[in-house]
Amino acid sequence: MLEQDDAQAAYEQVKAAEAQHSGEPEFDYWLGVIALRAGEVSHALIALDRVLIIQPEHAGARMERVAALLQLDQRRAAEQEIERLEALYPPPEAQAAIGRFKAEINQRRQEENAPQHNVSIGVTFGYDSNPQRYQSEISLDPLPPSLRSVVDELIDSGALEPDDPAQLDETTFASRSSVYHRWQANYQGRYPIDDRSRWLMSTTAQTQRYLRDSADEIDLTLVQLAPGYQRELDNGHTMTLQPSLLQGWGGADQDPLLTRWGLTGRYAYTIGSESELAWQASAQHNDFDNAQSDYDAGRLGVTLTTPLNDISLRWQAQLGQEWARGGESNQQRDGGDLNHWQLGVGVDVPIGERQLIRGDIGYRQRDYQDDVNNITTRYESQAREEQIWEARVSWLYQFNRHWLVETSADYEKRNATIDFYDSTRLQTQIGVRYLF
Repeated sequence: MLEQDDAQAAYEQVKAAEAQHSGEPEFDYWLGVIALRAGEVSHALIALDRVLIIQPEHAGARMERVAALLQLDQRRAAEQEIERLEALYPPPEAQAAIGRFKAEINQRRQEENAPQHNVSIGVTFGYDSNPQRYQSEISLDPLPPSLRSVVDELIDSGALEPDDPAQLDETTFASRSSVYHRWQANYQGRYPIDDRSRWLMSTTAQTQRYLRDSADEIDLTLVQLAPGYQRELDNGHTMTLQPSLLQGWGGADQDPLLTRWGLTGRYAYTIGSESELAWQASAQHNDFDNAQSDYDAGRLGVTLTTPLNDISLRWQAQLGQEWARGGESNQQRDGGDLNHWQLGVGVDVPIGERQLIRGDIGYRQRDYQDDVNNITTRYESQAREEQIWEARVSWLYQFNRHWLVETSADYEKRNATIDFYDSTRLQTQIGVRYLF
């Protein structure tokens, strides 16, 4: 069947006999060969490893293992296998094959170590059902109930004449849906230092405008700069260190809104034959135009990416702490410091060579450390906790190497112990990007 280029049929037959013959070196060797030819790289590595446990000097199994590791782009592991092969004093034919493997590894390394520059610009049009993240409608009295009757009597008697009578009326907060447009430009650069380390550069500029006047307070412009250093360690481990600076402007007048300094460290390595586990730690310092919103943050997260046939799964978990900082009056945001954690799962489903369906679902829990006692709680002391469900589905289609279209829908449901912070939000958008 292999001679007739029908590796899939051969794989199905040999796989059916695996339970009976697993552990026999000759069978496991041919199972590895056939699985590799059929594109089942993970199964091939498992079978070949069984051979090498019993016969460590089985040169054919090691040769096939090099081919499998190169298919997974695990070059460090492939080079280690080649060193073991060369120690077995292979015959001329095997040495020629080893030479071809080395040439392929060197070619990939040269391609990877060449400077790389990726630039894209794009425009997106979308609809946002609740950019302010308010309830559909909620009215709040600016005065505590104990003062409301007294103030009303003083106004009725003429003893109190506020400059703006409306400032003592109930304030109504309501979601205001709006169409928006967004312009975005990105640059990703990689500058090799040697065959194991490189400098990184990432920059993003984005501006988003809402077309409805009542939503223009959410207009936002962001510029972010994130240089970095990355080094490949032994056995496919990679370490990345990346500081960042972000500046934001908001509102109809685009006044300075936020300055953020950050530092992120990432450590990634291979689990099994194809899965990747990545640990990430980050720290942030956030300065807002409103000092009551200032906070510092620290986060620790882990992501496991697992291929499943042609589908890729992402499992994510993160723990974090935020420390609120006040201004000159030492006033802090409602609820003060907070602890939070989140869980999520994502899936990428390719459709042919040019399309991709991407889905994500996540849950977040935010627990504030201080009780809130102000207009949002109607002046009754109350703990602030929030549970947030998020879901996103996207469809990406790349016409050619330059043009990419993406359409997506996002849903967010926020349940809070303080009614004011309850909200539901739906966003839909379609955008086009040009890739240089």
